[in-house]
Amino acid sequence: MSKMTKLAFCVTLTMLLVGAYFVVSAAGSHQAGPPRDISGLYLPPPVSEMTSSTFYTTGSPYAVLVAGFNTEDSGVKFTCKSGSGTCSLVVNSFATSSGGGVASDDRALCLIVDGSIAGACAYNGYDASDGSYSAISSINVASVTSGVHTAYMSFYTTYGTTMFTYTNVYSIYKP
Repeated sequence: MSKMTKLAFCVTLTMLLVGAYFVVSAAGSHQAGPPRDISGLYLPPPVSEMTSSTFYTTGSPYAVLVAGFNTEDSGVKFTCKSGSGTCSLVVNSFATSSGGGVASDDRALCLIVDGSIAGACAYNGYDASDGSYSAISSINVASVTSGVHTAYMSFYTTYGTTMFTYTNVYSIYKP
């Protein structure tokens, strides 16, 4: 080995050892990550609603659905008691369907309250285009005033599909 190579090796080794010393010595002098004190965080107050009613609808209709909105279940009729202001309706929905060979068939589970779409009614993925069944699920929320209301789920499909099963859990919460 030449003198120049030995010198470069010694300088490099010295720099590595000095660098390692500073990294190790600095490790104990500061706190890693953000501070652990969360007393300054603002957290919203807990929701003080109670379940007043729960309804279930389920079925295996093996139904051919046309393009557009299709009534999925028989729905529910419920009362938001007067004096409680408003009630929250939360519907947890699940369905299976098959596009039967149609590609890019958007679908959605939409909540209908008192004859109008409540909430986003957002697309929930494509149907299986290979003829197999695939599942979709959604959670829809609506705020209703005191009184008697009706609600049901609607299955939207762009090109038409076959729905095999569905299950909906309607929960009414009051303040």
